Amino acid sequence: MSPDFTGSKNIHQRYRDDLLGINPTYRKWNGKGSLVSLWEYVGGARTEMERALMSHLPFAPAGVDRSFNEALCYALFPGGKRLRPVMTLLGAELVGGDAGEVLSAATAVEYVHTSSLIFDDLPCMDNASERRGLEALHLRYSESLAVLVALALLNTSYGLVFEHRHATRRQSIQAHAELVACIGTNGMVTGQTVDLSGAAGRDEGDVIRNLKTSALMRLSLRLGAILSGADSRQLAALSRFAELLGQAYQISDDVIDLAEDASFVVGGRAATLAIECGPRGAKLHLARMLDRAKGVLLTEFGRSRPALVLCEMADYIAGREA
Repeated sequence: MSPDFTGSKNIHQRYRDDLLGINPTYRKWNGKGSLVSLWEYVGGARTEMERALMSHLPFAPAGVDRSFNEALCYALFPGGKRLRPVMTLLGAELVGGDAGEVLSAATAVEYVHTSSLIFDDLPCMDNASERRGLEALHLRYSESLAVLVALALLNTSYGLVFEHRHATRRQSIQAHAELVACIGTNGMVTGQTVDLSGAAGRDEGDVIRNLKTSALMRLSLRLGAILSGADSRQLAALSRFAELLGQAYQISDDVIDLAEDASFVVGGRAATLAIECGPRGAKLHLARMLDRAKGVLLTEFGRSRPALVLCEMADYIAGREA
């Protein structure tokens, strides 16, 4: 079953052009990270990544209302820039692994990410009407179907981390534990809870508010590395990079929110920084945090191609126009 882009062709084309720059022609990916720039790497990995995302979709069996399968495709395709699964590929390459061997793990990451967006958009959460320029899934179909699609994607992700052909049993179990930690109360669940309630105090606000972002970044970076045999020092460096990048993203996000709404108030030092220092001061702090994040990565992994691509990705993720 192929994804149906009916009614969204122009959006998909704009997305593809943005992804690949002035030349929106996908390049054949050799799975060895031979492409240097971020967008060349993403574009090169795109074909295999999309094939993996489609091949693992948890389609309902024949006889079930076809709207479920249609909703699955609508939620995943055309999708965003797929930066999180690309992090998984790069994490594997950083420790000497083969990106092609962790495509299933990268698929799991994108399924987790997509499910979190579906949940976020629900009326009981953020009540969003659009996602990636398209009507939110629960509005296009129904709230109940959106919940079922999100659960199906989450459920599938748990099994995908065991599909690495050369990973040891211990590595597979560790990868599964990483996924559980990302989704659970030490990660995205608590992050969303605080988003809804605003219960975190000022001192802990940044850490907890940032759980959704940093937990998924941590998973994205570490999952491929774990399955490729990373040691504890390498994993610690990836964790620190994810933490700093998540904090930088939060500062950038708060600066954008403040620019759009002068009454913007939310707990945490990142928001306080954006309010007290203003956009210019916050951006200077953001630049320093990005330098720290990239320093952690380059100190551990050197100026290897995957490390440099991740540094470029960090600039892109946290350096959006504000």
